[in-house]
Amino acid sequence: MDVDWAAWRREFPALDKLVYLNTAGGAAMSRAAAAAGKQYFDEILEGGDAHWPVWLERTEQVRQSLAALLHATPGEVAFMPTASLGMNLVAQMLARPGGRILVADREFPSATLPWLNLGAELTVLPLAEDGSVALDGIERQIDDRTTAIVASHVQYQTGFRYDLGALGKICERHGLRLIVDATQSVGAWPIDVTRDGIDALVFSGYKWTTAGYGVAGLYVSQALLDSVRLPVVGWRSARIPSAMAYDRLDLARSAHALEAGHPPFPGIFALGASLSLLAEIGVARIAGRIDALTATLHDGLAAQGYAVASPRDPAVRSGITLVPVGGGRAEGAPHAGGRVCLQRRRPAAGLLAFLQRRDRHRRLARAAAGTRCGLKPRALSPPRRPPGR
Repeated sequence: MDVDWAAWRREFPALDKLVYLNTAGGAAMSRAAAAAGKQYFDEILEGGDAHWPVWLERTEQVRQSLAALLHATPGEVAFMPTASLGMNLVAQMLARPGGRILVADREFPSATLPWLNLGAELTVLPLAEDGSVALDGIERQIDDRTTAIVASHVQYQTGFRYDLGALGKICERHGLRLIVDATQSVGAWPIDVTRDGIDALVFSGYKWTTAGYGVAGLYVSQALLDSVRLPVVGWRSARIPSAMAYDRLDLARSAHALEAGHPPFPGIFALGASLSLLAEIGVARIAGRIDALTATLHDGLAAQGYAVASPRDPAVRSGITLVPVGGGRAEGAPHAGGRVCLQRRRPAAGLLAFLQRRDRHRRLARAAAGTRCGLKPRALSPPRRPPGR
């Protein structure tokens, strides 16, 4: 079935004004997601807390939708205000002083700092010139102190996309946990946590799921939930929250127990509307669209003499492209016919273009004409380790 991408573009008003290449920084929001969040505020404005049972029921419906997207069960899914909090909870369940986790060089800080804070050590995997990680080199880094691989599915600085199935097999062979930050991939690329042997996964809602700030998803496998002590609890962690037991522990063995208190309703409802859009289009179709747009962008950049410091291989590339540049302006740089929403990223000394899945090929071709953005091409050089890492 063909997708009417022009019709879907109209669901995102920001795309009428911008050639939007900043989705991995913060995505434009759909009318449906905004309306779903606003509905909560309208309801509490007019009726106070009278809608509490309805909000809880609506939350569980979104939980089922998120579980379906990830190929999990609803009992393995929780809602968080941020992915950083979710990763902290996972680290508290699994980190041990002196244990080592494998991470890519220049990994996102929220994927690593929670583990370091609990005394874990990092084994850093080197990057190739295009920012990719060689999977055949990972097993050589594993020793008897290694406990987990912690990986962003899509690396935010380079756009490299891991093969999660391959990582899962490595972890299975060596008895390691696989922990995934899927902030840069949920909504853009298909994910199957069960098939790929993922123990825990977090993602933020304001990027590729286009649900805005204030909500994140957390998946924890039932096997992991059954084997660890919950790091946080509250009244809604109880097996029967309405019993209001205060003098004994009778905790649910499901991920929602990690929410502890009331859910972040507005963000959950916005996420629910976004998940409905994703289900209607199909994430596999979205991934194909993103890859086609990425190919258009890469070809246009090459034609203008720009190097691309991100993977070109369709098997491992994503909607994030790093372009080494010299001086000039990057963020919100103007071009003929509108504005290009870009982001300058330091210390990688490059320009990141984050593809919105609905951007048009001809607009990308215009955006790839870097001289219109006041940017000076720079020769590709190997990635440098950021200061302070």
